[in-house]
Amino acid sequence: MEIINKKVSELIPYKNNPRINDNAVDAVAASIKEFGFQVPIVIDTNNVIVAGHTRYKAALQLGLDEVPCKLADELTPVQIKAFRLADNKVAELATWNEDLKFLELSELEPLNVDMLQFGFLPPPENLCDFDETDLDDNRVKDEFIITIKFDNKLIFENIKSELEELQKSNSFSMAVKMQ
Repeated sequence: MEIINKKVSELIPYKNNPRINDNAVDAVAASIKEFGFQVPIVIDTNNVIVAGHTRYKAALQLGLDEVPCKLADELTPVQIKAFRLADNKVAELATWNEDLKFLELSELEPLNVDMLQFGFLPPPENLCDFDETDLDDNRVKDEFIITIKFDNKLIFENIKSELEELQKSNSFSMAVKMQ
């Protein structure tokens, strides 16, 4: 795979990009700032972005002049259109092993690595001592209303996403209301 450097000003965002990625730009910019530009932007022969719109926006935010790119010149126009969608969709299919994720995060915590900037939440240690077996049937309600205020939209989106994943695998429903 050949990686070429391109001026950010030469790159053209795909006009029909269906991904809404503005909430991820700060985290991707933080990742690039912390670790460097490790994943190239995929472009076609006309410098139109095939995959990497969020990295492109992060590069603009960081004021980068050049970024690494991978030219997808081996793909047909139909394959490019399909890859643009597939590249984003397959990431949605992955889920976290929560135990291992929290183990990794907890090992980074004493090393002062700020994973919050990438959208992670701190490991939930001693958040509460709630145990379902402590509840008797007379106190269980059909509906609970929980209000949480967030100063950071990225953290809100992360928690909302994790709750939605949890909702898929358990028997509860939730409604999220933003004010």
